[in-house]
Amino acid sequence: MTVKLLANTVVGLGFSRRGFEAGLERGPDMIGCDAGSSDFGPYYLGAGLNPKSPRSVRRDLEIMLVGARRQGVPLVIGTCGGAGADVHLQIYVDMVEQIAAERGLHFRVASISAEQRPERLHRALREGRIAAHGPVPDLTADEIDATVRVVGMMGVEPVVTALAAGADVVLTGRIVDPAIFAPAALRAGVEPGLAWHAAKTIDKGGLATTDPSQGSPVLVTIDGDGFTVEPCLDTVRCTVRTVASLTMHENPDPFRVVEPGGTIDTTDATYEQADERRVRVTGSRFTPAVAYTVKLEGAALDGYRSLLIAGVRDPRVIARFDDFLDTYRAKISRVAKSLGVDESQYQVNFRCYGRDAVLGEREAPGLPPPHEIGLIVDVVAESEELSKVIATRVGPIGSRLDIIGGASGGGNFAYPFSPSVIPVGPVYRWSVWHTMEVDAAEREAMFPITYRDL
Repeated sequence: MTVKLLANTVVGLGFSRRGFEAGLERGPDMIGCDAGSSDFGPYYLGAGLNPKSPRSVRRDLEIMLVGARRQGVPLVIGTCGGAGADVHLQIYVDMVEQIAAERGLHFRVASISAEQRPERLHRALREGRIAAHGPVPDLTADEIDATVRVVGMMGVEPVVTALAAGADVVLTGRIVDPAIFAPAALRAGVEPGLAWHAAKTIDKGGLATTDPSQGSPVLVTIDGDGFTVEPCLDTVRCTVRTVASLTMHENPDPFRVVEPGGTIDTTDATYEQADERRVRVTGSRFTPAVAYTVKLEGAALDGYRSLLIAGVRDPRVIARFDDFLDTYRAKISRVAKSLGVDESQYQVNFRCYGRDAVLGEREAPGLPPPHEIGLIVDVVAESEELSKVIATRVGPIGSRLDIIGGASGGGNFAYPFSPSVIPVGPVYRWSVWHTMEVDAAEREAMFPITYRDL
């Protein structure tokens, strides 16, 4: 028994068409691609928007869809639309139907919803089945009510069901990345440890190669003893390092990758360079979970943002930049009060590029002072109008703030843009970042499937 899975990286980020065609020539049993992530933050889930442009998404989808139908093999796209809520999923459903009509393609498409209704979460919360996922506060009923959208990260089960029902194309809402690929292998009878680890290895496509920038799809061939990973472009390679390191991608423990129904255990996995371009992996295991859990992601509106971007080059100000920021914040507070704005109605954050902007308090001590700092003043307020009110005052306050004495004329800030205040719009926060324990019946109800014959 041999199962071949062909994987691209992310829909809308592009991939090598030549590499994809080469992968099709290898006779894959299934084609898959991730289409979303929480990496972009809560905004796209809350706003119901796709971080990728429709033009880029259409290009990638059309190539994969036409190729899959030519080969007569299933195509599975996971976390459609970037965040995987119903509004995102519908974008992909509409686009696939449009491509099918224009290309004269006929197939069965399954769309699997991942959006969760508040009532389900309230009931699970009352029953004590929701737990924090990492260092976040416990979920409350008020937070559920404040949340705009919540998605659950489905496992393999809904995709297995859709494929068993004859779906040629499966479009999913939010899903665990390896669950895009593992179902085809599991349906073929592959041992779960191999199926899951192989899926985890290819779920980021070209990241398994020596040069991800070339956008090479990757092909994994699973047999009874292990699996072999190879790139589809002949200009890149898969190595033991590139393949093994993927168990560390978005995962704190490279030997234990937790999934909804269990854990991929790579403790005894062996990685061998089969030849110059291919890697052979054996010894993977999958340990079923005592309780099945689904990760929940939810976004709540947190206010409206305006940004001020300014360059600071005065070495005397930079030498006392902490004093400058403390004084700056105090003056902003006084001005806000003079405008009748309470501190509970807004927040101001400073991000100083050139000094601790990326790592913040985790930055190594004792670094030499920079010769310039790019200061971002981030104003978030309860309304768009109030955000602009505060933001239009912070520029003059900071530019004319004299902490060194005798700084006459000009100002502290060099503005790269005009207007200097940039309204960004609504701001969302992660209000739900938790796991929920579910049984088989509730799991099925959480991820309903809709079939269409095109």
